[in-house]
Amino acid sequence: MSISIFILSLKGGIGKSRLSYELSKYISEKKLKRVLLIDNDSLSTLSNVLGHYGDGLLDGFDLRSSLKEIDGIFILKLRNRVHLLDKFYDNERLNQLKLILSKNWDYIIVDNYVGIQEENPIIKAVYEFSQLKIGIFLSDDLSLDSTTEYSNSWNHIDSKHVILVNKVFDSSNIIDRTIINAILNRNVNDYVKGFNVKRTNRIDIS
Repeated sequence: MSISIFILSLKGGIGKSRLSYELSKYISEKKLKRVLLIDNDSLSTLSNVLGHYGDGLLDGFDLRSSLKEIDGIFILKLRNRVHLLDKFYDNERLNQLKLILSKNWDYIIVDNYVGIQEENPIIKAVYEFSQLKIGIFLSDDLSLDSTTEYSNSWNHIDSKHVILVNKVFDSSNIIDRTIINAILNRNVNDYVKGFNVKRTNRIDIS
């Protein structure tokens, strides 16, 4: 079972994909952990920037083209084309995803499309293989209240954190100076005891 971190927001261009990659790289290099990074964005921005031009898992069934190792991180691309995001799943595709999720990852990090809901089949599949579920919600000033409300709609995450981003940010700054670093430097038992919250934490990193 893995520790799963879901990177979420209600606005595009706020840094989800960048944080997802930098966090995956940090865990892989600094913590020497096995990381699966899932590109669940509608435009596959993260995969394309990293040079992963293969087919997405939801476009077909060839795992060799959708799962690539880049910079020591295993990146699973879900889409090559924009589909009706919550209506393009079938059992065969989801079983392929679950096969990948079952491979004893230490961490699963999911870069999600804007406004995804917790009931999404991809999210629910990752939940099945998670011993601890963490939600990181990126927001700016204008969307802070709606992002906090959005985070509260995720009822099955163990801990939720809204990070307020007011400018172009340094990903390593977020990792080093916020609760993310605290999460990564505690074992699961300490985390649950010390960081599990009933309401959303707001963190201003500007």
